[in-house]
Amino acid sequence: MGSLFGGSWDYVPDFLTPQPQAPETGLQEELHTVATTGSARLRWELQVMAQGVGAERLAGRSVPVILRDALERGERDFAERTAAELHRLWDSALAPQWTALRTRMEEDINHRGRTIARHGLSGMLATLHPRMLWNDDQLTLVSRFQGRVSGSTGLVLTPSVFTTDLRMVIDSIPGPAIRQPMFAYPCRPGPETRPGPTVHALLRATRARLLSDLHTARTTAELSERHFLAASTVSYHLGILHRTGLVTRTRSGQHVRYQQTPRATDLLAGPQAR
Repeated sequence: MGSLFGGSWDYVPDFLTPQPQAPETGLQEELHTVATTGSARLRWELQVMAQGVGAERLAGRSVPVILRDALERGERDFAERTAAELHRLWDSALAPQWTALRTRMEEDINHRGRTIARHGLSGMLATLHPRMLWNDDQLTLVSRFQGRVSGSTGLVLTPSVFTTDLRMVIDSIPGPAIRQPMFAYPCRPGPETRPGPTVHALLRATRARLLSDLHTARTTAELSERHFLAASTVSYHLGILHRTGLVTRTRSGQHVRYQQTPRATDLLAGPQAR
């Protein structure tokens, strides 16, 4: 994965960021999309990435390992191994922090929505990134790539906590699977919201993550989807949190919603609250 993101080029292969087909699309479905990327698309995107490296590097030993692997072992094998590495990256680095990261991105989306309400769409787009320019109802991206995208295709904007640059995903291969252009822009900086080490030691990591996500009332199904946990696992941890007085339980029709108690909020805030 370091070969994909650590090089001296300004393009990251688009197949790494599949667009969800529905709001409920989960991690496994997106990894499957990565693993089954078409050979023509994968070959084309690696060639585009190589164009930013320079002919002298492609001709010598400094060819990125990621490109050599794709050429020697085949595109399908490369796509499957990339998906497996993404899964390992999720398990080891992202899953423990996912609640805080997702909350931060959701707060960014809410902020952008309020900006649109106050200043219009053009006012919001003007604040996303210096390389994104809005003039005369036309959106321009400063980039080494050249092209024009029809306004009828729509535009997907998504905040990212992993980049300070603007990342674009724009399909250039003709075919029925062309997707909407997508820009991943840097998320606004925000306060650290994850539980401190004392909370993790007291509650264990999974319960601490669930509890920190209950600043808003949520159902077992919502928590299961947001944290990629089985519903039975979520129910087990919620039962413990409820018995210890850290969450309330409220029935609304056929749904039961859980939410932090004031005691839990103080516990999560730690010494900063006192």
